[in-house]
Amino acid sequence: MDKLQLLKKYWGYSKFRSYQEQIIDSLLEGKDVMGILPTGGGKSLCYQLPALIFEGPVLVISPLIALMMDQVRKLEKQGIKAMYFESHSKSQPIQEQIDNCIHGNYRLVYCSPERFLNPLFIQQLTQANFSLIAIDEVHCISEWGHDFRPSYRELGVLSTLFVKTPILALTASATSEVIIDIRNTLKLKEAQVYQSSFERTNISYKVMNSEDKFNSVIQLLEKNKGSSIIYCRTRKLTENLAQFINQKGHKVTFFHSGLSVEEKKKNFLAWQSGEIPHITATSAFGMGIDKADVRTIIHIQSPESIENFYQETGRAGRDGKDALSYLLYKNNDLNELKNYFLDKIPTTADIKNIYKDLCNFFQIAYGEGKSSYYSLDLNNFCKTYNHKPYKIEQSLKFFELAGVYSLVGSKEKQLRVNMVSSLDYVITYINKGNLTSQILEYLMRQSPNFFNERTIFSLKKICKTFKISNDRLFNELEIMKRRRILEFSIHELNIDINPLTPREDNYTIKPVIELVKKIYSIKKKKIDKMIQYIQDDNSCKQNFILAYFGENKIEICKKCSSKSCFIFSKQKEELKEKVITLLKSNPHSILELSQKLYFDLRDLKFFLNNLLDQKSIKKGIGEKYYWVNE
Repeated sequence: MDKLQLLKKYWGYSKFRSYQEQIIDSLLEGKDVMGILPTGGGKSLCYQLPALIFEGPVLVISPLIALMMDQVRKLEKQGIKAMYFESHSKSQPIQEQIDNCIHGNYRLVYCSPERFLNPLFIQQLTQANFSLIAIDEVHCISEWGHDFRPSYRELGVLSTLFVKTPILALTASATSEVIIDIRNTLKLKEAQVYQSSFERTNISYKVMNSEDKFNSVIQLLEKNKGSSIIYCRTRKLTENLAQFINQKGHKVTFFHSGLSVEEKKKNFLAWQSGEIPHITATSAFGMGIDKADVRTIIHIQSPESIENFYQETGRAGRDGKDALSYLLYKNNDLNELKNYFLDKIPTTADIKNIYKDLCNFFQIAYGEGKSSYYSLDLNNFCKTYNHKPYKIEQSLKFFELAGVYSLVGSKEKQLRVNMVSSLDYVITYINKGNLTSQILEYLMRQSPNFFNERTIFSLKKICKTFKISNDRLFNELEIMKRRRILEFSIHELNIDINPLTPREDNYTIKPVIELVKKIYSIKKKKIDKMIQYIQDDNSCKQNFILAYFGENKIEICKKCSSKSCFIFSKQKEELKEKVITLLKSNPHSILELSQKLYFDLRDLKFFLNNLLDQKSIKKGIGEKYYWVNE
C-alpha cells in the first residue's frame, strides 16, 4: 500500500495536512527531519504512518506516560501493533518488556528518555533494528525552551548509537534559538526543517481579571458547554478546585504527577471518554494530550512562558471547531508569577555554599576529588548544614549540566510526608488497629513536628519494621492519601556523586554560576513576556503570540479580549444587547452586570465607557449605570 492508501485505511483521511507528506517523504529517503507543527497539526502521524512502511519498528521517545498510553491505545484500536515501556509495571517485568519489543513484531515502541538512557537498556534495544527514531516534544532538549528536561539533553547519543537510522525531531513550539540548540544537541545530519504557522484561527484568547477565580471558573463552565481543561500551578490546587467544581454540580476529575500510575490512567480515561467532561490539571497534563473536542482551556494561574501557554491552550479545538482560552489573573498575581518561578533557581551564594559544604561533607581536599565516588545521604547532609532538600536537588542538577558532577541515584528511597488532616481525625483513625493505622502511628511517633512540617523517612526502615514490601507500603500510603490524611512523595535517599573535575573552589564552580545566571536571565525574559501578554489590552492576543514565535501578521483576529479586537467581535454585539436590556429594566453597577453576564470587567468597562461617550447611559448614585430614555 502507498502512503495515501495507508492514510485512508488507518486514519480515514483522503489527504495530508500541511507538511505531513513532505516530512514522511524525507524520512523514507533516510534523511533527518525537524518538524515544527502547531498543536493539533498531526505531528504523531509523521512517524506513525512510516512505521507501516519501514521494515523495522519505530522508536518514539516521549516525555509522559499519559501520552504514551493514549497513543498506544489509539493505535491498537486502529489495528496497529504498539507498546510502551512502563517503569513500574506490576504485571510485566522490564526484561520481559524488552524481549517483547525485540521479538514481538511491534510497529511502534514508546519509551521515556530516562528509561532509554539506562546503559543496559540501550545495549539491549540496539538489537531491535529500529528503522526510525522519533523524539516528541523535542523542545525539552533546550535550556532556551520551556519544560527543559535534562535527560533530553543526553539524547545526542542517538546519532552515535544508531548511525544509519534517521531521526525525526518534533515540537509544536520553538523559537529560532531553540531550533538551533536542538539541531546542535542531536547532531542532526543536514536535517530538513519543516515549520508551519503557529496561528490557531479557531481559538479565541481571553484574559480576564478576577478576584474570585473559583467562582469565575464556575461561571465560565456554565457559559461555555463542552469538555474543558482547567490548568493549576500546584497539585493541591487541582484537587481543591476539582472538589469545589463538583460541589457546584459539575462533573470533574483531576490530574497531577503526584498520583499513582493507576489513578492517572483512571482519571485520564474518564475525561478522555467523555464520562467526565472537565479536568483540573497541572502542566504534567500538557504535552501530547489528544482529545479532539476540548472546547475550553482555563488557566487559573499564568504559566511561566508564552511557549507553555501556547502548548496548553493548543489542547483545545483540535477538531477545527471554535474553542476558547481563558487566562484568569488578579492584581497581585504578576509579582507572584516572578517569585514562584524565579525563586526556584539557586542563587550564586547558594551554589558557592552548597559546593563548599559538599566538599567538607565528603572531606575533599583542594586539588582532589576527580574520578572518585561519593554517596550523598541527602537527609543527613541537609540536617548537618541546614539546607532545604529541594534547593540541593536543584543545585545538583546545575552541577551536572555544567559538567562538574556526574550524578547517579541510588536504589534506596526516602519518603517525604505532609499531613493534611487534623490531629483529632488522625487519633480516631489510629484506633482502628489495622496495618494502615499502625504505619500512621509509627510515622507520628518518629517526628515531634509531624503535623507542622514536611517529614522525611527511610522507606527501607519502615518496610523492615513492618516486614512488608515497598509495593505494600506504597498501597498503604495511597489509602491514607485517598482519605485525605496525608500527601507523600518518594525520592532517592542517597545520590552517588562523581566529581569530573578536581576541587578548585571558585574556578570549579565558575561554569555552574555562569549557567545559573544564563538560565535565570532566560526565565526572567520569558516571564516578562508573559506578563506583557496579560497586561497589554491593546494588542491582538493571537498576533502577540505569533510575533513571539517570529511571525508578523497585520490582520487582527477580531475575537480576543484586546480592545482592538473587541470593537469588531461578535461578543460586542452580544454584550451590547444584554447590557442594554438589563439597564433598561434597572440601574446596575459594573460588578452586578459582570455577575449576571459572565463578561470580564475590563470588557464591560470599555463598553460602558463607549455608551457614556455616546450619551446612551449615565452614571449615578452608588456607581450605578442608568439607561437614558431615547
